[in-house]
Amino acid sequence: MRYSFTKHTYFFILLFSCFFSKGFAQSNAGFTLKGLIKNSNEGDVDGATIFLKDGINGQVLKQGSSSKDGTFSFIVAAGNYVISVSYLGALAYQTDLLKIAGNTDLGPIKIVTSSRSLKEVVIQSTGNKPLIKIEGRKMVYDIQKSITAQGSTALEALKKTPGVIVNQDNTVTLNGSSAALVMVNGRQTYLQAEELATLLKSIAASDLKTIEIIKNPSAEYDAAGTGGIINLVLQKSLAEGFNGSINNGLAYGNTIKQNTNLNLNFRKGKLNLFGSYNHRFGHYAMDYDNDRTTNGKVFLNNSHDIDKQHSIGSNIGADYAIDSTKTIGVVVNGNVSSGGGIIFPVTSIFDQASGQLLQTLRSESSYPEQIAKRYNTNLNYRYKGNNQTTFDVDADYGIFDAATDNLSKNAYYSAAGDFQSSNNFLVSNSRDIKLYALKADYGFPVGKGKMVAGAKYSDVNAKNIFNQYDANGDVNVIDVNLSNTFNYHEQVSAGYLKYETPLGKNLNIDFGVRLENTHSKGDLQPREGSSQDPASVVRNYLNIFPTAAITYKTEQSGTYNLSFARRIDRPAYNNLNPFSYPVDELSYWRGNPFLQPQYANSLALQYSYKSTTAAVSYTHTSDLANVITEIAEDNIIYTIPRNIGFRNNLSMTVTQQVNLAKWWNVSISGLGYRLQNNVGTAEYGNYNRSRFAGTLNVQQTFKLPARITAEAAAVVNSKNISGLNTYVKSNSQIDLGMQKNLLSDKATLKLAVTDILRTNRINTDARLNDLLLHTTFRGESRQVRLNFSYRFGNNKIKTNASRETGLQNESERL
Repeated sequence: MRYSFTKHTYFFILLFSCFFSKGFAQSNAGFTLKGLIKNSNEGDVDGATIFLKDGINGQVLKQGSSSKDGTFSFIVAAGNYVISVSYLGALAYQTDLLKIAGNTDLGPIKIVTSSRSLKEVVIQSTGNKPLIKIEGRKMVYDIQKSITAQGSTALEALKKTPGVIVNQDNTVTLNGSSAALVMVNGRQTYLQAEELATLLKSIAASDLKTIEIIKNPSAEYDAAGTGGIINLVLQKSLAEGFNGSINNGLAYGNTIKQNTNLNLNFRKGKLNLFGSYNHRFGHYAMDYDNDRTTNGKVFLNNSHDIDKQHSIGSNIGADYAIDSTKTIGVVVNGNVSSGGGIIFPVTSIFDQASGQLLQTLRSESSYPEQIAKRYNTNLNYRYKGNNQTTFDVDADYGIFDAATDNLSKNAYYSAAGDFQSSNNFLVSNSRDIKLYALKADYGFPVGKGKMVAGAKYSDVNAKNIFNQYDANGDVNVIDVNLSNTFNYHEQVSAGYLKYETPLGKNLNIDFGVRLENTHSKGDLQPREGSSQDPASVVRNYLNIFPTAAITYKTEQSGTYNLSFARRIDRPAYNNLNPFSYPVDELSYWRGNPFLQPQYANSLALQYSYKSTTAAVSYTHTSDLANVITEIAEDNIIYTIPRNIGFRNNLSMTVTQQVNLAKWWNVSISGLGYRLQNNVGTAEYGNYNRSRFAGTLNVQQTFKLPARITAEAAAVVNSKNISGLNTYVKSNSQIDLGMQKNLLSDKATLKLAVTDILRTNRINTDARLNDLLLHTTFRGESRQVRLNFSYRFGNNKIKTNASRETGLQNESERL
């Protein structure tokens, strides 16, 4: 520990001393950039909002207002800029690229104004905003344009996102192969797949503004996520004064569900206060089969699962502008899921040769207690000075507590239905995780471009307590040989440098490098009296992650972006726990303390022009990690994560928006990819599997009479391969919906039916030597949803900078 701490300390001192001395040595001397805002009648415009933007990336550097005589001015360094003018909440004017090398007077800038009073101004969009667009390295999906997504959750919205696939185990992949890092407002969630799914179910799709897909993020992003990053951007009001919205909805599948979302915002002068509340109440049904053939026997299993968990989430925060260059802020948020649940598995055991029924195992797994609590606090400081100088600091603290009690009752019956034996056990599992993160980013001009340097330190402490009890008598007796405590401590120290600069009017490049040093220790502590021995695994590894991108943009031919990135997926914390967790009498989950990170090198080319976007990418993933099914004594199976080999993925995504008529718009997105898996294990040997697969998303909107808008959406996924030797069958979903604005467009009523044909199911088949596996999963995807939303308060817009925090890497591994 002493060596690790000293090394990290020297690293931070060296990094910060280098870029601070470089950045603060820059001269504050600059030039005057000024202009005059005029209205349609040549009159001076008082109170127009003026934005000074970076000509390279469009970032807002400064903000001001025109004076009574319509004038404005900024002090700037030599460089490339853009001036945007907003009036009454609408973008009224934006300049072309300004190359500033001395004092510059833009002269009169004429904007179109209205004679109507402020209270009567209605801002309406001109033209059709594209469903999907490319912004630099990002592909942005406008989820607000989907009617059928409203009333659903963020997890369901992800399933509609082009190139994104949500698997049966709730892992999220991009382009059909690699795990993606899911973020919310640029912040990590610090949750493993199951807990992340619970969180995303507590976020309403109506709260989402956009979904950003970044295949090859630049160096300032954490290197986690071999498939790239999926960032869920929540809506945030930019209006002055008090405003908010409320959304209430009902859904019916097998039972009634109810959801409510409330968002409030108050912005006055230098202060901005905001908060939200949401909940989802209701039961959700799932049916799944897990069949297998091994050692001359056939096990046919079907289960009916009823999840009775309710979720509640809220956040509260404040921003305060110290002056025109400095802002401080705080955000506190929390999500709680609680409630019971019950699963009814039935397993019929046959002789493979004769087909004769041998036994039936009837089980009941009840969850009297399921609770997950997540709380995060973020403190941040933002500085935007002259000469493109920026300095951001984020401090984060997070807590995640989860507890589950599972009472499993198992009874064996003969082929004739006679009772033979039973075994009941209680599993009590709890996790206590604390997360700390501190990051700082400093940007300063170098030549015609901008250098950004940053450092981050994160610390994760996870304590997993697992107790299994014999529940066959009147008193539950702990089984010391099947109980344990697993403590995991991980520290990641990171530093990065990134440089971005124009190479001409239309060409821009950025390149960077990120260093991440990981120190981790996992300790397994058996119960007193156990026959098991304590175990400890310590790791230290340093990784270098280079990134680079070239962007070429012209008004005539569109935008091209070529990017490269190297990324990592560290093992989920719980996947390192070597103890076994019973799923039922015949199935167990077991972690792997020797599981290694997987790495990916990715090259991507993106193109965007008007209503067309296209992307081609190649990704090579080494030390590929996947869950493998293994057979133990008495035909008991274990699922265990292992490193199984490497994967090559060549993919192409094309999206096209077409206006077939004034009342009919169609958006089509197609993903095609070819996977080559060169994988294997000591038990099952080697497999070299390759397959072409694809996904098609079609969304149609119709403008009907009486100001009603309708939507028809369909998603089709072809057959594909995964894991060691698993084939996933095709599936699809068709949704229909319509909406109507009410109460002077302040309210919206939406009605939708999802998965009308009930074709959204997952079927897989795998052959591993003499082991045959078949799984089927079908959730409560067919639902009728009715949603009513109402917007209230002021809507005069004032732009505010976006927020990112320091918790950017550790979460999806809890």
